[in-house]
Amino acid sequence: MKRIFLLYVICLLCALCVKAQDLDSLYAQSMLRNGMEAPDFMVDSTSNTRLNDLRGRYVVLHFWASWCPDCRKDMPEMKRIEAGNASDSLVFIHISYDTDRDKWWNYVSESGMEGLQFCEMKKMQQSLTAQAFGIKWIPSMYVLNTEGKVLLATVQIEKLSERLKHLDYSRVKIPRSRRACEPTFPGGDNAMMVYLSRHINYPRVASNYGLEGQTVVKFIVNTDGTISDVRVVQNRITVEDRKPFQRLQGDEKRRTREKVLELFAEEAVRVVSNMPKWKPGVRNGIPMKVEYELPINFRIDYHGNVAG
Repeated sequence: MKRIFLLYVICLLCALCVKAQDLDSLYAQSMLRNGMEAPDFMVDSTSNTRLNDLRGRYVVLHFWASWCPDCRKDMPEMKRIEAGNASDSLVFIHISYDTDRDKWWNYVSESGMEGLQFCEMKKMQQSLTAQAFGIKWIPSMYVLNTEGKVLLATVQIEKLSERLKHLDYSRVKIPRSRRACEPTFPGGDNAMMVYLSRHINYPRVASNYGLEGQTVVKFIVNTDGTISDVRVVQNRITVEDRKPFQRLQGDEKRRTREKVLELFAEEAVRVVSNMPKWKPGVRNGIPMKVEYELPINFRIDYHGNVAG
């Protein structure tokens, strides 16, 4: 009798183990089948980009919510998978079923989630994406091929990781207009140098004392090419051995140096803030906000202007 009971327990544990290993048989039955075309939807309303606009690339769709314990449990692994695979050829889209915008975005920011973020601000049962993709359980994941058809539908993140190892990137065909690129000043780097040389007003105090320097600014190039959030991240004097400055003593020399650095910073922020619209950066075929770092050299030529 004991042997029969022990055998029953072993069989039960094996059955539970099999079920645990194949959660798709329990929770992915309503999802789209392999080979089916994924329904189109608006991925990014700012740039008017739809899922179908990403054809030519592979796409991972990750359905989740910040209030979902299983989603939070899998998130470190999802971030690892994305960090190791995301590129212009493989786009990750995270589709949330949060209904509180602040809680959703705070989790995205605090957890360091990358990729494209999408949220209808509706409960899963009321969401159009959940209905279109047959989502009854989260987290759920799809891998779409370059034609927008399902390669994998799963609720198991380990299956996602394994499937991404076998993608054939020779099939990727991205239109030139939608390839990833960094933001650029209109006309390119040479045109930007010309703009700086023509528009920077060299501080008179620095010119009088022969002081030169470098100010590094960071700023955001927005999706429409405008510049915002201009700030100084490094500011230093590079040349201070000219005689007019060396004649100064003690506190006067220190105050002059501090004043020049302040003027360099103010002028760098002013001239960058007034730049014309840039060509925005593109990620995953979509214009994105990009942080840009620019060193501005204050050097005196024979006319007392910025050189270089």
